Amino acid sequence: ATPVNKMGPRRGKNLNVLKKAKAAMKAPEAEYTVDQLLEKTKELMDDNKYDSAFKLVVKALEKDGNNTQTLLLAAIIQLESGEIELATSCLLRCVGISPERGFEKYMYLGQLSVELEAIKYFQLGINAMQRDLDELPQDSEPAAVLRRKMAEAFVAMTEIYLTDCCFEADAEKKCEQFLEQGVNIDPGCPEVYQTMASVRLSQNRLDDARDCLSKSMALWVDKDATDPSQLPSYENRLALVRLLLELDDKEKALNILERLQKEDDESVDMWYLYGWTYHLQSEEGASADSEDKIELLSSARECFNQAIKLA
Repeated sequence: ATPVNKMGPRRGKNLNVLKKAKAAMKAPEAEYTVDQLLEKTKELMDDNKYDSAFKLVVKALEKDGNNTQTLLLAAIIQLESGEIELATSCLLRCVGISPERGFEKYMYLGQLSVELEAIKYFQLGINAMQRDLDELPQDSEPAAVLRRKMAEAFVAMTEIYLTDCCFEADAEKKCEQFLEQGVNIDPGCPEVYQTMASVRLSQNRLDDARDCLSKSMALWVDKDATDPSQLPSYENRLALVRLLLELDDKEKALNILERLQKEDDESVDMWYLYGWTYHLQSEEGASADSEDKIELLSSARECFNQAIKLA
């Protein structure tokens, strides 16, 4: 009897411990704070698990439907899923809740809009960034990051006036104005000078365009090619190749293409531009049956075939 009596309470104690352990292991999502839910949402987004991330962001919205950070994450997830209207709705709710602060929503709305409406949103984003910048030490890293984002927004606005709004009466004046503001806010931004080269090309100022591209490339071409943060984006450098070809600088174009190939050899545009550059070189004074011309045309064909395979 004595052993049984000893075992009785011990067994009950073990059951209580088990119940507590199971309860702790469950850690229901309902007990998470909004900040914890957002942190987990970001982790899932980093792992490209957007369906799971969306479930968590919905729970966060159920707790606080006016949290602008939650709405912004919801918009980004919906953009990744192709739900443009839902994403826009979330972004516009962010604007209604906090129109003066939080520049990211305006950058997304600018990208989702066209013509003068896009200009309006980018300008609102720049205004919000300026408010943040005014509160930071000007020599700090966060201030430098903000200035770069502001310069890139001025570039985006310039490109709109080069394309969608090119027939506006003040298009050229606006391009010059935005580029000047971009240079002033971040003189070390390569994209500003590259876009300036596009404007100079449109004005048929070819030598000035070359000077602008030289300035742009000097800011990054000798930096560590293995560190993406030191370089303009891949797409931006493809655009640079197109500009170099318009200015008949095929050697520099090939140098950039060689670097791009090492970074990503599955880009259709990269292989197409490679092929087009070789084709242009083949037309430079060589006779139709010369060995150099045949070799260049063969290289061009190989590049075009590779682009077709990847398309």
